Amino acid sequence: METVLDDAETVGRWQIDMRRGVVIADPIVALLFGFTPEFGAAGIPFETFNGGVHPDDRAHVMEHILGCAEAGGWFIAEHRVCSADGRIRRILARGTFDPDATGTVVAGRGIVMDITQGDTCDDPLVASRRAQATLPLEHVVDLVLASYRTLKDLGEPKALALTETLLMELGFSLARAQVQARLAQLH
Repeated sequence: METVLDDAETVGRWQIDMRRGVVIADPIVALLFGFTPEFGAAGIPFETFNGGVHPDDRAHVMEHILGCAEAGGWFIAEHRVCSADGRIRRILARGTFDPDATGTVVAGRGIVMDITQGDTCDDPLVASRRAQATLPLEHVVDLVLASYRTLKDLGEPKALALTETLLMELGFSLARAQVQARLAQLH
């Protein structure tokens, strides 16, 4: 388990079914939030999943995420989680909640990257945009996530591996953008 979580080349993926109130998490996301991969694949109740966010970060982070879940929109969150290996880790999460034709948000999806290495900050940092146009990089992430799901359904392993590499690099780009935004707030 620790080896899987300590792999710096890993990006986890999640999706939420708002109607059922469950988060479907790949093994990386499940382990980062303190759950087994089997529980993640079966669907973790939303409130239970949120319990994986560090208690000191939970209220602030969930305020933004729940706002996006209700109205639609995207979020980027850098915060701590209590992982399955017993360590407190820092993650960078990016997600989006899209309303259907009636304006009701029925699903969400996103990625998570462990950025624990070298990070000593304990304060959560969250940016969100509710029911507004996405930023260009956010739009690219959405398109690549959609491509990833299609390639997975088609059984295209080489293209899938390349898409995973692109998602990882986009995660790094999002992290750099977060750092730049944090530095801009300080000045």
